[in-house]
Amino acid sequence: MNTASIVHASQSREATVGKPFLFVGNGPYRNRGCEAIVRGTMEILSGIWGKSITVRAGVMAQPATIVQQQAGEIDPRVTNFPVSHVGTRLSKKWFMAQANKRLGTGFQHHTLDLKGRFEGARAALQLGGDNYSLDYGRPWDYIAVDRYLQKRGVPVFIWGASVGPFESDPEFAPTMYAHLKSLNGIFVRETATQAYLAKHGVTENVHLVADPAFVMPKTAPSRDVQALVSDRTIGINISPLVARFAGASGVDEWREKAAQMIIECGRKTGRPILLIPHVASPKPDEDDYSFMQSVQAKVGDRAGVAVDIVPALGAAELKWVIGQCAAFAGARTHSTIAALSSQVPTLSLSYSVKAVGINQDIFGHQEFCHSVKTIEPEQFAGIMGRMIDENAAIRADLGESIPQVQERARSAGRLLQEKIGG
Repeated sequence: MNTASIVHASQSREATVGKPFLFVGNGPYRNRGCEAIVRGTMEILSGIWGKSITVRAGVMAQPATIVQQQAGEIDPRVTNFPVSHVGTRLSKKWFMAQANKRLGTGFQHHTLDLKGRFEGARAALQLGGDNYSLDYGRPWDYIAVDRYLQKRGVPVFIWGASVGPFESDPEFAPTMYAHLKSLNGIFVRETATQAYLAKHGVTENVHLVADPAFVMPKTAPSRDVQALVSDRTIGINISPLVARFAGASGVDEWREKAAQMIIECGRKTGRPILLIPHVASPKPDEDDYSFMQSVQAKVGDRAGVAVDIVPALGAAELKWVIGQCAAFAGARTHSTIAALSSQVPTLSLSYSVKAVGINQDIFGHQEFCHSVKTIEPEQFAGIMGRMIDENAAIRADLGESIPQVQERARSAGRLLQEKIGG
């Protein structure tokens, strides 16, 4: 289906169910965390506006990627379209890109993709868990989308996200704080972000909720995949992206350390291990699948237990698999949210402040959140062993805290309704 056909089909659905929502700022589904945010958000919005809602989802990715994503979209209420700097040769976007490259101009020409999409929207929700940070540089692309929509009367909300910190860029920080104050709402997913924003005078439009992925429903995968996991299994997600943050000299060194962590875990616990990729990418330094396959090969039979790997699955299927595990360790934030929301004892291998804040809110401590910069294989194995030994107690704690977190996630829908009406 081409882009024009997608637009026509979307408009036909919207004509029968009322105003659509506009999703912006999210990445493509090959990052299953991005998909989990969409699925959880649809669950939240449906609880307020009913299951007949429709969504136009502007995804920050190249057009070809999103045409493929739309072809595989499992929710007929969601119409994906690209918000991209890439334009066809000699198009307006192409000329703007050439000017940026050759003249050093700063055209935010990806906003042109919003034309014809924002009209009639109830509100724009800025998805993407940590876009408003410096983890990926200054977030000008997202700010430009906000300003484009604000000028055209569309209310803009940051949705279930972490925000900041910005102190490492003191020249930019005041611009960011001023922009945040201009938004219709900032729905933050942990108390650490709420406190950080309050420290810098951003309070009036800030509301504490939780990551929408906490309420994403599970979907059982095929029986062949189900056979890979049991209530004895330890699930592990380790990403090549971590090499940028782990103090390793490169991906090869991080691969060696990751393999040793798995080996020590197998020897310590005697439990089967299931490697669970959560992000696919054409870029080798971001692709969990190829990285974890190489780790599996390096481990071989040295762990003393079976070490399997799951095939490519959707976000809801991955949550089902993770939810069957006895314990889980994950570097990708939304892999840990899938585990925690399933009340599985979980070790977060953190490389940014977002994991710290989420763990503090759930457990009240950081014992199950360790930086990839400092954790050692023996320490990793020891923590996973503790999660097996104290499994019942940890699950009981999660049984008390997770329903509260999920209620906070759902409260975002009610808050949004208060701000924009029916």
